[in-house]
Parts: sequence; C-alpha cells; structure tokens
Amino acid sequence: MKKLLIAALIAGSLTLTACDDKEKNALIEQTQKQAQTIEQLNTQVDTLQKQVVDLAENQTIRVEPEVLFEKSETIKFDKTPSESSDDYAPESAEAKVSVKALKTNMDWLTDLLVNELIRQFTVEGQIKIENKQQLVDYLQTLYADSVKEVKENKLIGMTTNFNVKYLGQRENIATFTIGYYGYSGGAHGMYSTQFLNIDLTKKTLLDIDDVINPDQHDKLKELLWETYSNASNNETFTPKSEFYVEKDFYFSHDGITFIYPPYAIGSFAEGEKELTVYWWELKENKLLSPQFQNLTQYMMDVN
Repeated sequence: MKKLLIAALIAGSLTLTACDDKEKNALIEQTQKQAQTIEQLNTQVDTLQKQVVDLAENQTIRVEPEVLFEKSETIKFDKTPSESSDDYAPESAEAKVSVKALKTNMDWLTDLLVNELIRQFTVEGQIKIENKQQLVDYLQTLYADSVKEVKENKLIGMTTNFNVKYLGQRENIATFTIGYYGYSGGAHGMYSTQFLNIDLTKKTLLDIDDVINPDQHDKLKELLWETYSNASNNETFTPKSEFYVEKDFYFSHDGITFIYPPYAIGSFAEGEKELTVYWWELKENKLLSPQFQNLTQYMMDVN
C-alpha cells in the first residue's frame, strides 16, 4: 500500500512538474513576444519622432541674402556757359540698379522668389526673361541704359531697387515681401511693397481668391471701404467708384491686412496705407474659404 502511495505521489509530482514546465515555457514565449512587440513599437515611435522632426526642420525656413545685381556710378557733369550761373543745374548724379533676392534652405522656394522678381520686369509682356541668368543679363542692360540716359539728359539721378525680405512663418504659411523703389527724375521717386504669402505644404503662392470665398468678394470690398471711409472721416482721397480690393495682403495679429501703394487711396505724403478686416468680421460674414476657417477661430482664441 505504501509502495502504491509513493508511486502515485511520484507520478503526480512528475505530472505537476510537466505542467509547470509547459506553463513556464508558454509564459517565457509570451514574454518574449511581448518584448519583441514593445521593441517594434519603440522603433515605430522613434521613426515617427524622426519624421516629425524632419518635417518641422524641412518647413522651418532659413534664409541668407543673395545679391543678384548691384552696380552704381556717379556721373559728373561739365557745365555749359549757359549753365554756369544756374544754381539748380546738377553737378553730378547717380545711376544705380540693385536687385537683392533670398536664398533659402528649400530649392523650390528659392526658385519661386526669383520667379516673382522676374515677374516685376515682365508683367507687361514686353520683356522675356525665363531664368535667373537671363534676369542678371537684363539688369546689366538696364544699368547700362540708365547710365547712358543720365549722361545724355543730365538727369539728377536714376535708380531701380528691388529687395526681397522674409517676414516670418505661421503654421504652414510663410510671408515674404518684395520692396521696390524707383526714381527717374522729378520731385520724388516711387515705392511699393508686394507681399508674398506662400503655402509651404502645397508649395504655392496664395492670392486673395485662395483665402477669401469667391462669393464674398463684394462683401470684402464693402468692409474695406467702410474701414477706409471711417478712418478718413468720410473725406476719402479716392471715391467709392474707384475703390478696389488690393491684391497685396498679409495675415496680421488682428485679421487680414491689405496694403495700398502711395496714391492708391491716399496722397504720396501719407505713404502706403493699410486696411484690416478683423478676424471676427471674417468669421461673422463667412468670408474665408474652408481652408482658412480654422485659422479664424484660432486667432480669435489667441487674441
């Protein structure tokens, strides 16, 4: 009987040990699988983090100035006998052409900015410029013609100046300006500022039709006129029949701000004038296209 009991105990012990080993092996295998899964997840997280960093880095703009063309010459005039007693006859004058671009860390963006500079000289379709080198060649010709004209006509000066600047970035929208100053004689030169709002995700230049719902352009014009009229105490430089929505704009802290060049809605002495449609007005009148509706709420919350 004792032998049977001992045999039974031994058999039970062996069975229990076998079960323990089986469960232990299963547990070890499960633990190994979990470890592999965790390792795979960590690898995926590292990859995603790197992609996020790369994306942020790729959309973080770095710029450095690039002088495409810059030449000037001071021309001295010999006074004729009839001019010797004329105090207003110029003794010298400067001819100058200066065009400065920006080189960025994104080739497509650098090319876009250069193309916008090219467009300043080809807008009327009389001049054909297709790349940066052709632009430089054209500027050399423009400079030579300016020097010649100053010399032959004894002008008091001739200047052509374009300068690209980077203003900043909000989310995927980067804003640049092209500043222009030109002088060819007279009481003063002319200047203007063109604003370039660039979608870094789509790699495109935004115009007002991309931002404002096309069905709401009349309402936009009405709001801008009200702002202009109120600021002028209803004594506007430009009549309502000649008022227009300026193509140059930027996203400001208060809303969308439109920039009008001298003489457009004010005298030269008043300079460039800005008219802003506030974020709450844009939302209330449903002016923005779907792409920019979230921006309205975000800016209102921030403000």
